[in-house]
Amino acid sequence: MSYTTRRMGRPLHRYVGGIIGVVGICIGAWLLSGCGYHLPGRGDAIPADIHKIYVAVLGNRTTQPFIENMLTSDVRDQFTRRPSFEVVGDRKKADAVITGTITRYNIDAVAYDEKDNIREYRAVMTAEFRFERTDGSEVLWQGNVTWDEEFMAQNDRALQYNNETAAQKTLSSRLASEFFNRIVDNF
Repeated sequence: MSYTTRRMGRPLHRYVGGIIGVVGICIGAWLLSGCGYHLPGRGDAIPADIHKIYVAVLGNRTTQPFIENMLTSDVRDQFTRRPSFEVVGDRKKADAVITGTITRYNIDAVAYDEKDNIREYRAVMTAEFRFERTDGSEVLWQGNVTWDEEFMAQNDRALQYNNETAAQKTLSSRLASEFFNRIVDNF
C-alpha cells in the first residue's frame, strides 16, 4: 500500500496528519504540565501563616511629588483584592510588613514627528521593596521592580498634564501588580 493509497475513501496522509497533530498536542500538554508553568500571581511562595499585611507609606527619592502615595495605595489594593490576605493599619497586628522606596521616576521622549517635535513620551518608575515578617526574623522577598508607560505629547499644557497623570496611574497600578506577582511567585 503506497502513501497515497485510499482507505475507506480517504487518503492515508489525512490519517497520518491527524495522528501527528494529536501526538503534538499531547506532548505539548505534557511539557507544560511538568515545567512548573502557572499564571502570574497564583504562586504559593508566601508562607501559609502570613495573612495580615501592613504596607508602610513608601519613600520617594525622586523629584516627582506624591507618586509614593499612589503606589502605596496600589500595593495595598493588590493585597486587599485577594481573600487570603488582610491589609491592616497597625504594624503590630500584622504577620508581615512591606516597606519600600521609589528610587526613580523619569520621562524621556521616545517619538518625534517630521518637524522634530516630540510626539510621545515614556515614563519609567523603579521602586525597591522589602517584604518581611513583622518581627524582622525573615525577609520573604526583597528586590527592585521597574515598569514603564508611554503617553502622547500635547501642545496644550493642561492636556499634557492629564496624559502624564493618566500614565502615572497606569504605571503605578502595573508596577504594584508586578511587585505582587513577584513576591507571590518568588520570582
